[in-house]
Amino acid sequence: MRKLWVKAWTTLDGVFDADTMDYWWQNTNSPERMRYITEEYSKGDAYLLGRVTYEMLWPGWSTQTTGDGPGPILNRMKKYVVSTTLKTAPWKESTIIRGNVVEEITKLKQQPGKDIIIDGSATLVQSLMGTDLIDEYRFLVLPYIMGKGRRFFPDGTPPTKLRLVESKMISFGTLALIYQPDKK
Repeated sequence: MRKLWVKAWTTLDGVFDADTMDYWWQNTNSPERMRYITEEYSKGDAYLLGRVTYEMLWPGWSTQTTGDGPGPILNRMKKYVVSTTLKTAPWKESTIIRGNVVEEITKLKQQPGKDIIIDGSATLVQSLMGTDLIDEYRFLVLPYIMGKGRRFFPDGTPPTKLRLVESKMISFGTLALIYQPDKK
């Protein structure tokens, strides 16, 4: 069975929103970080997104079809966007999941292939917590404290015990952390 993992970029205090991202994301850019991100994307062949993340990412990534960065990888992936309001999904290889989200994702996990990656999409991730569908959480934690902004796990998120399975420091003090649900 394929693995489903969440990938998110956050500050130390858990802020991930696009409104503050330019401040902390651009100041930690490096070839090493881009290699790490590209390698992560290459482990998947299905990209699962919520509507807001999809609408934020597709205009830019859909035009990056050549080169050695993540763009060509993302454009080859099958994309599934979970939305009850989206009318069309113009990014190549995109399908809209409108209902029975847990059932549809369960079917995706049972298909042959590489991993399924949820990029950001905090609302989608929160709706899947407690379903046993998420196999890993992969975070790039950047060395900034924002003190404000939307947090990836807001108040009210169900308690979830995780265990650290891998950690790596990359450029500018950014930590790459991989956690799995602790099912004990």
